Amino acid sequence: MKVLQVYINNPLRNFNYILYSEKTNEAIIFDPTEINMVLDQVAKHKLQAKYLLNTHQHFDHIKGNKEFLNLPNTQKITLQDGEFFELSATEKLECRYTPGHVMDHYCYFLYEHDELVGVISGDTVFQAGVGNCKNGGDPQTLYKTIRNIFLPLDDRIVIYPSHDYFETNLNFALSIEPENENTKKYLNKVQDAKSRNEFILTTIGEEKLYNPFFRLFCSEFEWRDNLSEKEKFLEIRKLRDKW
Repeated sequence: MKVLQVYINNPLRNFNYILYSEKTNEAIIFDPTEINMVLDQVAKHKLQAKYLLNTHQHFDHIKGNKEFLNLPNTQKITLQDGEFFELSATEKLECRYTPGHVMDHYCYFLYEHDELVGVISGDTVFQAGVGNCKNGGDPQTLYKTIRNIFLPLDDRIVIYPSHDYFETNLNFALSIEPENENTKKYLNKVQDAKSRNEFILTTIGEEKLYNPFFRLFCSEFEWRDNLSEKEKFLEIRKLRDKW
């Protein structure tokens, strides 16, 4: 199982993803924004783009749906919470209900040989941040999703977010924890990658080093200690909305 990340150079800085089987070369397209850019990568890697999955229904995530489904031998998959879809006997994904950014949001957990290796996280978890709740979401629900679904994940799990907000999020994180050396280190990494027109993938373990929405669950996180974890989450979300 391989994941191809396709950067869409638009104002929202979308990422589209192609998940494909190394056994069959059949591919799933996630949240297509500019379908021609995605199909260029499909052709480059000699894949069969067969399936479509969406994390949620905001326009930038479904913009290319119709055009993709007009192609021959393509189909949209609709999965329920906890339902699996197999690409092959050893490659599969699990749909998980992850409300908060919007109330109909789903993430897709990727498994190889029954071992979780990554998450297509949509607009729920970004690098150094989480999704806003301004357009049909609820921050208290998002708090529960992060605490109950993402925080317990193994540190090695790779996240595949739907937008490149990494640099901006890291700068915001420094406003919360100005002395966090990990945040400064990753900001340098991101800026160095940006100079080469490259992007960095990160893991849950890395997010716990600098992402304030994960940091607030850590004992060493010193910020407004008079607040509960939930209150800290909600306050940080409010501050990020104004950033």
